[in-house]
Amino acid sequence: MKKFNIIIDPLSKNHFINEEIIKNILFSRIENIEKKIGQLCILRMEKKLNNYPFIKKSEVFLSVDGTLNIKIWQKEPILRIKDGNKEYYLTKDAENLELSPFYSSKVILAKGPFSKKEKKDLIKFVNFINYDELLKNQIISIKKNDHNLFILIPKIGNHYIILGNIKNFKNKLNKLKAFYKQYLNKIDINRYKSIDLQYKDQVVAKKR
Repeated sequence: MKKFNIIIDPLSKNHFINEEIIKNILFSRIENIEKKIGQLCILRMEKKLNNYPFIKKSEVFLSVDGTLNIKIWQKEPILRIKDGNKEYYLTKDAENLELSPFYSSKVILAKGPFSKKEKKDLIKFVNFINYDELLKNQIISIKKNDHNLFILIPKIGNHYIILGNIKNFKNKLNKLKAFYKQYLNKIDINRYKSIDLQYKDQVVAKKR
């Protein structure tokens, strides 16, 4: 067995895994790759791969020509959390995922201590942002302040956005979208200190 066919989930935008990492997980020394097919334990190989923190699932199987086929699905971080000195990713499945020494995923940064319920709400929140072209290109980070209010940091403009609590975030973000579409190209957004979305049916913008 000398031939490999390694497939890493083509739909993933992340690069936590590469062929070299996979071979290092499976074979401690390079000469061990040249094994006879009968020496391979497929289940043990899959277990080794699945124990790697960035692999969600793996499939290992042999072709009739002796090729070892390895298919990998990576875990997908949806945001990066910074809580004091601790920093980690949160996946779409609400799992904490350590940072990688090889690759940094381009996801929204969230700062603060978050409960399990808040993490689940944050996943829904970020999913909503990621599926909206305007918000995806504008919101770059989230912060939870000492009053348990959620603050959004935009890419354009020298202001911050007060979301308040994360409940009913869809209504609040839709108000923000309407505000941006109506005023972003008509006013100097840098003259504003904050945009407050907490009030029903209105957006309160405060000047500096």
